[in-house]
Amino acid sequence: MGLVVLFGLLSLAGRACDSFDSGDSSKDDARTVQSTPCPERIAAQLPGGADAELVEAFRTKNKQITLCRTASGSLYYFGEFSDRREQGIAMKAEETGDGYTARNDPYRYEVHDGVVTIYQSGRQIGEESLTPEPSPS
Repeated sequence: MGLVVLFGLLSLAGRACDSFDSGDSSKDDARTVQSTPCPERIAAQLPGGADAELVEAFRTKNKQITLCRTASGSLYYFGEFSDRREQGIAMKAEETGDGYTARNDPYRYEVHDGVVTIYQSGRQIGEESLTPEPSPS
């Protein structure tokens, strides 16, 4: 009987230590996570983008897609040609269950599963493979 009580107490003590350790390590992890700023030239194109953070960035064969979130929590999709032959365009975006959607009527851009699919007035007009990029220049 004494052994059963002893094992029960040891089990409780072990769980308490696990909980204590888990709590501390998650706090440490949260303190060490650092965000990447949205590139300045892109942040300057976003409403309230001064302190925007980079969410994700991708390249296609000839385009760059950058997703940034402003300090107020708004998500933006910035699309441009990789060679910057034209000024890029920023549009509000939203997270979906499997990626992102951005709209610039009559166009809609859906990013998911390694591709960006482009729609015009609800009709698919293109699809390009995406390559993740750490941060655009």
